[in-house]
Amino acid sequence: MRYLFSKTTLGVLATLTLSGAIADEASNKTDNEETSVERIRVYGEQGLSNSATRLGLSMADTPQTVTVVSRPHIEDFSLTSINDVLAFTPGVTVENIETDRTYYTARGFDIVNFQFDSVGVPFSSGLADGHQDSAIFEQVEVVKGAAGLITGLANPSATVNYIRKRPTQDTSASVALSLGENARGRLEGDLSGEITDSVRGRLVAVKDQGDSYLDRYSDDNNVFYGIVEADLSDSTLLTVGHSYNANNVKGSMSGALPLHYTDGSMTDYPVSTNTATDWAFRDTDRNSTFIELKQGLSKNWSLNAQYSRNKIAMESELFYTYELPDKDTEIGLLGYAYGYNMDEKQDIADVFVSGAIDAFGRKHELIVGYNYAQIDLFGLSLYNYTDGYPVLGANWADGSSAAMEFPDFDVFSTGHKDEQEHNSVYFATRLNVLDNFSILFGARHMKITQEGYNYGVVNESETEETVPYAGLVYHFSDNISAYGSYSEVFTPQNFIGRDYKSIGVAQGSNTELGVKYAFDDKLSSASFAMFRSELDNLAEFGEVIDGVNIYDGVTYDTEGLELELIGAVTNNLNVSAGATYLFHIEDDNGTAIRTYIPLKTVKVATSYYFDYIPALSVGASYRWQDDIYNAAGAVRVDQKAYSTVDAFARYQLNSNIDLALNVSNLLDKKYLTSLYWTQSYYAAPRQVQATIAWRY
Repeated sequence: MRYLFSKTTLGVLATLTLSGAIADEASNKTDNEETSVERIRVYGEQGLSNSATRLGLSMADTPQTVTVVSRPHIEDFSLTSINDVLAFTPGVTVENIETDRTYYTARGFDIVNFQFDSVGVPFSSGLADGHQDSAIFEQVEVVKGAAGLITGLANPSATVNYIRKRPTQDTSASVALSLGENARGRLEGDLSGEITDSVRGRLVAVKDQGDSYLDRYSDDNNVFYGIVEADLSDSTLLTVGHSYNANNVKGSMSGALPLHYTDGSMTDYPVSTNTATDWAFRDTDRNSTFIELKQGLSKNWSLNAQYSRNKIAMESELFYTYELPDKDTEIGLLGYAYGYNMDEKQDIADVFVSGAIDAFGRKHELIVGYNYAQIDLFGLSLYNYTDGYPVLGANWADGSSAAMEFPDFDVFSTGHKDEQEHNSVYFATRLNVLDNFSILFGARHMKITQEGYNYGVVNESETEETVPYAGLVYHFSDNISAYGSYSEVFTPQNFIGRDYKSIGVAQGSNTELGVKYAFDDKLSSASFAMFRSELDNLAEFGEVIDGVNIYDGVTYDTEGLELELIGAVTNNLNVSAGATYLFHIEDDNGTAIRTYIPLKTVKVATSYYFDYIPALSVGASYRWQDDIYNAAGAVRVDQKAYSTVDAFARYQLNSNIDLALNVSNLLDKKYLTSLYWTQSYYAAPRQVQATIAWRY
């Protein structure tokens, strides 16, 4: 295997290792007793959450379904990317339409709501580019349903909240080396602790690179994250941080495999088949800088302010394939080469005051805030439509067809530009009417302006709306609570309709009823929810006309059930399990739409600790989805119900060193990554990875 780690990364990680080793040596000199093996690695999170309402409520007091993927869950199953994390999240589907572009869905709708540390980040396109590493996050919270109170883009799908790692009071350090198939290597370091009595810091660095099960595909990922917290006074906390995530890919797909031949019969290529050329690449860099101030105003009130600047830059040269081949000759695919460069900058500020009010003999919570976001996005496409490219030869899968040679990109250029300004004011309150009964309500008033163009078509709009939110929570006992919530939905969209004007705003509503149960030790919980969502004028891709992506405004609704169980259900068993059943995804005529989304899914992940071998833990995950299909092309394409199994084993040699073995797709199931489009490719076959980790 080959691992070409940079000098900078090795230097940072060597520093982490040395620092931890010095601390370890000091610890050994002062404590000769054998340290017991750590056994508490709880899945989920039973603490407070700001993801749904910003009120810092417990999960039981939040009137929506909240799923948490915790750091132990991430480490046990080696969920090194955000795609991996969300693929393990009950109720969420990950639609890998190409190797490096992804949609996420929940409850039948695309997820467009994302937060970092509970501050919303506008996600203008609904499409995620490149690899985003999970190493910098302590956990990922997913709030199901609409969350218009705390984000301007309120699809009734889900809100994903990435909770960054924070400095620890005590010194801790870790270094983990993972080696896998296809010359895959990953080196990850994490150092945290006090710098002075009032200042704490944390550094995370990752080098992850290797080839792939896909022909001609390889990637190189570099991650750096640094954060410093300073106690400016007993009531003032200042936090400054920066993260960098560079994802460099060779052999990146544009488009994907044809799913059927010209005669209508289905294709069945080897799992490794890739339509990309050996010169195709896609490089994506993400930089995020943030500063936070938390100021205590009194015993019950505090001021919170955060500013962040996010920059995303992508450069690519790709080869797009389309049309259908002949079954006997494999001739018929067309393709053209193009370059695409994109730069996006986001400036986001959020300020809110929160506290408690005494009234009618009880204490009630209140939050009032203001959010501002400025988004500047520019994309440039370079391609050659004048000369075009001939039909690809029968050897297209080898990347050696004459039409796939490196071309001249700058014959013709066009692009798109999008400038958005978001201004929002919001408030939320929880009225504790009784000891066991509370009412939550709030609203968010938004004004969003947009200017720009989309491949020659002017795209301008201005929208203003107030989105209300309400919820009820009743506690039957310390363990059982019931809730109901309602939120209106208001989603600005930057897509072009058939009149070559902005398609406008999607509006609708989201209703949810549920029951939650917390086990006596509060380390695990279960929930059951029923929901109904509807959305009007939602942009759905229609076709390409004169190089412009044209969207249609669709009205549709979903209804369904969700059941989840998460946490340490016994001293030996951790569980993260969920089942989702959508009754339907229908348009206003009662016709099934978005049929590429499974109506029924089951996801279960477990880990088990042995009493008689306390250093050993084993676990497995099971993911199942029912039939899906895509009927948008000339021939309907089906994917039958399928399931996948992952497994791991972890053994702690001592209190500092542990070994792990992970196997993904244990049964070597062959299946398509998505039917979101009329093209797709195959998911990874069985993969094995070994890890050695040192922790202090």
